[in-house]
Amino acid sequence: MPRTAEKIEKFLFYLFLFLIPFQIRFIWIPPVGGEWDSIFLYLTDILLAAVLFLGIINAKTRGLRFKKIDLFLFLFLAVAVISVFVSADKTVSIFRWVKLLEFVLLYIYISAQFKIQNSKFKITTVLSVIFYSGMLQAILAIVQFYKQSSLGLKFIEAGKYLPGDPGVATFISGTEKVMRAYGSFPHPNVLSAFLLLAIFCLYALWLNKTKIGPIEPIGLMLLIFALFLTFSRGTILVFLFISFIFLIARFFQLRELYHTEERLAMGKRMMALALLFVLFSTISALLVLPYFKTRFLKISLQEEAIDLRFFYTKIALSIIKEKPFLGIGIGEFADFSRHYPAFLRAANKFYHYGDMTGQEIPEWLYQPAHNLYLLIASEIGIFGALLFLLFVLIKFIKSIGRIKPQELSDLIGPMIFLFGGFLILGFNDHYFWTLQSGGIMFWLALALMEKSNIKMQNDNVKLKTL
Repeated sequence: MPRTAEKIEKFLFYLFLFLIPFQIRFIWIPPVGGEWDSIFLYLTDILLAAVLFLGIINAKTRGLRFKKIDLFLFLFLAVAVISVFVSADKTVSIFRWVKLLEFVLLYIYISAQFKIQNSKFKITTVLSVIFYSGMLQAILAIVQFYKQSSLGLKFIEAGKYLPGDPGVATFISGTEKVMRAYGSFPHPNVLSAFLLLAIFCLYALWLNKTKIGPIEPIGLMLLIFALFLTFSRGTILVFLFISFIFLIARFFQLRELYHTEERLAMGKRMMALALLFVLFSTISALLVLPYFKTRFLKISLQEEAIDLRFFYTKIALSIIKEKPFLGIGIGEFADFSRHYPAFLRAANKFYHYGDMTGQEIPEWLYQPAHNLYLLIASEIGIFGALLFLLFVLIKFIKSIGRIKPQELSDLIGPMIFLFGGFLILGFNDHYFWTLQSGGIMFWLALALMEKSNIKMQNDNVKLKTL
């Protein structure tokens, strides 16, 4: 029975990872306004709850060891729960705090598995599942873009999308309104982050294989092309930057190896990966060159996407100035904006609505701040935001310090660069804090960055198959 329970736990966890992109929601408590004051129960919530329950039963917590740095994490959770008491809508705030707790438990669960010697929890399988899920999303995104609409796949896509529909992510190229690729996600930017995650999982697997089959280059091509079809400027630039730095760093790392055969084999894999990275990135840009020029080279401060970010940043800074200690309550930014005089004044000024009230301003304008760090500070206070930053930055810096030049088979390297990319993306969006899939990706990436006792051996690692 224990072995059966362990197999069920492993299967449910890998299924949970594969279903990260899918926005399957079973229970919806209707909001007063929009998405940000809604309450949902996701399929991934149910799967994760089952995994955590089975993990306790199967004694998977034996690898759990808390360190001094974890005090920052627990204090961060405590400050967040205190902020619930100052929120206007305590139901939504409690829900958002429970979601945060869920993501933290996911991080703790995965970290614990990596600390168990001879654990059956295989990081190679984790990376492979994410890679295959990313490939599925890439194919879906490519078809959506060339069809210029959603495909009408219930339970697969997050909604129905057409370029002319209100709220759909588009941009103007000449006289054409172009819809960006969504995949199964609620926004192209979130899809782009997941594709970035899948690409770096593939990097880790690629560099630890002795033989590269057709699935890896095909997968890399699909992932990169789909990433470009999201037209997410921030993620594409981060992808190009951290991929370049990662590959350069690994080439320098080769110089530290003493064994000629290992150095030669790794050098060949590195060279192949670097060439394909350049080739597929170049081809992807050329295939959509007219759109790419419009999106990347004709950037204006008056563009709505950029204008909105300045707008929400101004509101967040105003809130932090007025409520620096406990903020306005976790999950409350959008709802608080409805009654915040500074928001109403700024909305009327920026969008020329005239003297409109909160009820008259378009619903879509009520969104969280598009900056992860300012959003956290405005909702739970400056102290809570500092605790969050201290925890993730110390983890990040310690992980960098644990890289050993001679251990090219160590998976920690690609995941460090991935998480660094996520930290950069946090300056430009809010989905790591506000959305189910975004929160899972952030805390999953943080856990994957942890030093693992499960190492991949260069001479026997193969890409797992589902």
